Amino acid sequence: MSETGYGQPLCHDDWLPPSLQRQVHDFLMQPGWQFGWKSDPQTDRHAFWHRHFAGTQMPGGEEPDCADELAMRVPLLHRLWLALAEAMPGQMLVRCYANGHAFGGEGSVHIDTRSPTGHTTIYYPHESWDANWGGETVFFTPDRSDIIAAVYPKPNRRVTFAGAIPHAARGVSRICPHLRVTLMFKTEAAVAKG
Repeated sequence: MSETGYGQPLCHDDWLPPSLQRQVHDFLMQPGWQFGWKSDPQTDRHAFWHRHFAGTQMPGGEEPDCADELAMRVPLLHRLWLALAEAMPGQMLVRCYANGHAFGGEGSVHIDTRSPTGHTTIYYPHESWDANWGGETVFFTPDRSDIIAAVYPKPNRRVTFAGAIPHAARGVSRICPHLRVTLMFKTEAAVAKG
């Protein structure tokens, strides 16, 4: 992970075993979604679907480690956090939630944190995805004048990046028959206890 708060997103494909991927997918397709979430409530005109699992619900208002809250509320997702935590030593979980985009519900370019030690991991839980459906996560230069990377929502892929990188969920096409679902784990450098 970049300590400067800026760098290329890191993709990891085939993250979960197929049976666990299916459990996560099926869990995320259950009721509990709320409509009205925005990437940036100050500027966004269009809203999308959202499910909150642990941590603060206010972007940018990250609080101390919420791993215990996630373990208590959603043990299945806590299993994913434990696997992710092994790949991200020194990071603590500060938020876990899912977003859902249907045709017409687009995210705007935003950052997740101003902290140089904050990171976001996005997991794409779908069992299949078609290139004609869109829905890529696009990453921009700090001044938002150019694209530095685009990540295809390949099923069972996770992407981790510095939370200070401007990024956006691109909308899904009119022909997409599914909700584009992403599961987010927001992390911050762990505070030493002493």
